[in-house]
Order: sequence, then structure tokens, then C-alpha cells
Amino acid sequence: KLYFMIGLPTETLEDIEGIAALGQQVVNRYYANPNKPKGKGVTVTVSVSCFVPKPFTPFQWEPQDTVEELEEKQRHLVASVKTKKISLHWHDARTSFLEGVLARGDRRLARVIEEAYCRGCTLDSWAEHFDFDKWMAVFQDCNLDPAFYANRRRSYDEILPWEHLDYGISKEFLKRESLRAQEGITTPNCRQSCSGCGAARWKGGVCVERV
Repeated sequence: KLYFMIGLPTETLEDIEGIAALGQQVVNRYYANPNKPKGKGVTVTVSVSCFVPKPFTPFQWEPQDTVEELEEKQRHLVASVKTKKISLHWHDARTSFLEGVLARGDRRLARVIEEAYCRGCTLDSWAEHFDFDKWMAVFQDCNLDPAFYANRRRSYDEILPWEHLDYGISKEFLKRESLRAQEGITTPNCRQSCSGCGAARWKGGVCVERV
């Protein structure tokens, strides 16, 4: 089994194709192994989730891919798989969109959640219960645009709904990490080099361990 995520910032179609290519490499390695079980084939399961930007991360300012963009990438991935030895699974882009809305929402979403519940939106993690159109109708009736929360790029100067919470990591550090990610620069492991995230002030964890 291989697990991947699509919709990450700076992602290209070549990155999508790379998922299929890696699955194919696993298949090829299996059949190239002289010690493989005789007469037994292989199935490589490739599971692909959709990226949902979250608060308190370097990507908290990034727009989430739209449902249409995610579905297009999923179709491109399907077209990139050239063997029945790869079993492809992916998340419903509409579910991921709603997750993106709720992940970075503000207090106005309280009314939406309550109204959706009153209209029967429960057990939404199960596909047979999830009613995307009903959720969208609730947003419309509450005069809120879900894309405002999920698909909008935020400026670094915007005051975010969760900024009144303090968990140690500084906003300046997240900004730096965001810029490093855009440039494709890897941040060293905390045990290798301190990046000055701010968590050391809690006086715990790897930041203050004595080896």
C-alpha cells in the first residue's frame, strides 16, 4: 500500500504522474525479484487524499484546490496508471472541500453547522450519508460563501480567526516556513538544527532535552 496527497501548493501535473510512476516501479521490482512466490501476482494499492490547509501550519494562508481542480487531478492520475496491477483509490473532493471550509472557518460557521445538523447532515464521514448539495444549500441560506474559507489565498497580514490561541509556535516562523516551502527548501530536523519556531519557551520536548 502506498499513500499520497494531491493538491499541495506548487504541485504540478508531473507530480501527479509521479504517483503512478512510483506505483509502477513497485510492480516492476516485484516481478524482477527472483525470489517472488511462484505463480503469484501483485497488486499495489495506491490511496490518494486531497490536501486540506490547516491552521497553525505554514500552509494556513494557502488556497485549497477547488473541487473541479482536485477532480481534474484525480482524472489525470487515473489516466497515468497503465497497469491493472495498481489499484487506485481517492477521496471525494467534495468532502475534502467541506473539510477545508470547516478547518479554517470563523464563528459565523456555527450557524451553518447547527442548521446543517437540523436538516439531517449527520454521519457525513460515510459516503452514503454525505449530502453535499444539502450543505451548499445551508451555506446559501446563511448568506455565506464556502469558497471564502477554502479557496481564498490569505495575506500574511490578515488577522486569522484562530490567532487568539497560543500553542507556542510563532507566526513569524510559520511565515518563514511558508516562503521556504514555495522555494522548495527543506527545513532541518529539530534534533539537527533549531529553526527558532518558538516552542522552546514551553520548556519541554526535543528543544530542551538533555542527551
